[in-house]
Amino acid sequence: MVYIIIISIVLFFILIYVFYTGIKTSIYVRRIVNEKDKPPAFAPPSPKKVIRNRFKSSLFETAITCLENEVEKDYAFKSIIEKLPLFLKADSWSFFLTSPNDEWRFLFWSKNLDFLPLEEVASEIQISGEHIKKVLNTKKILFIKDTKKNGLWNQKHSLSKSWLGIPITVKNEIIGVLNVDWFKQARVSKFETELINYFLEDIDRILKTVFSLHEQFLSSELDILTQVYNRKALEKYISQHKSDSSNKAVIFLDFDNFKKINDNFGHTIGDQALKILTKRIQNSIKSDDLIYRYGGDEFVIIINEIRENNSIDIIIQRIKSTVKTPITIKDTLIISSISIGYCLVPQEAPDIEKAIEIADKRMYLQKEIH
Repeated sequence: MVYIIIISIVLFFILIYVFYTGIKTSIYVRRIVNEKDKPPAFAPPSPKKVIRNRFKSSLFETAITCLENEVEKDYAFKSIIEKLPLFLKADSWSFFLTSPNDEWRFLFWSKNLDFLPLEEVASEIQISGEHIKKVLNTKKILFIKDTKKNGLWNQKHSLSKSWLGIPITVKNEIIGVLNVDWFKQARVSKFETELINYFLEDIDRILKTVFSLHEQFLSSELDILTQVYNRKALEKYISQHKSDSSNKAVIFLDFDNFKKINDNFGHTIGDQALKILTKRIQNSIKSDDLIYRYGGDEFVIIINEIRENNSIDIIIQRIKSTVKTPITIKDTLIISSISIGYCLVPQEAPDIEKAIEIADKRMYLQKEIH
């Protein structure tokens, strides 16, 4: 009997505490939200709202931490989008860049996918990946419960039994697809689907407002990995300078055997090496000269105000020298070299477009010598 009385008293005080805390919380909440959005004083919180707010809070915490530590934008981007597969308890995940004007490629992936030939997989998906193409066409998430029985799934190198494709958009433009994989059959409930769509709205908002990625990191004219101009920007430059008769030099360069670096040390090391080498090349030219990632490990450089062949020879030697300098990444020593071709405008070509074609051919002639 005594125990019952004690338990009753404890429960009574617990109820009073919960009741008091609820009223106090409601008062503070009503002070924060807009007048029109004030919730009823004793309405229980919506589970979706609670989860979404916590997720949003987690995203902002991640974004602020990245900004405070001044991490690179691609790492910050990875830290944000990987929240979704972690929430869904996935076995693996990857983020797939689907540029309409360039080769598709994996930008980030979980460690357990390191063994895959990701360049081959990316090429394969760009040709026959109907599951990715459906996500891009519909701009909606796509869940495949059983990959073996689904006609859209043609991926050879895959352990996935269930797969979820999530379009990542910035300013209503899809920049890529987040692949979420399970190695056994999984289920994505209607509740989880609604939450994922809420999360995508929050991710889009954070990418835009916190990092201004639609203008800087994810600019339609910037290469997402190297942060130099992309091929789309080069095409725009060509169209805008068709009648430009000023003296320029066009350099076409390609890294020698760069695929071996990816094969021997992994794509993460390869990507880091490419970023470092691109930055070195940028430092070898003037600030008003332009560098474009043409595709893969090929780059086009436009040198402004150049008149003599010996000037371009000096620039090329400087670029080659800086690229030759060994790179150390995580105790891995990487030695690289490049093949270069160039063409002078207007001395050897009437415009930039023709100069790129000539410089490209000269670069391949040099590559055959190596």
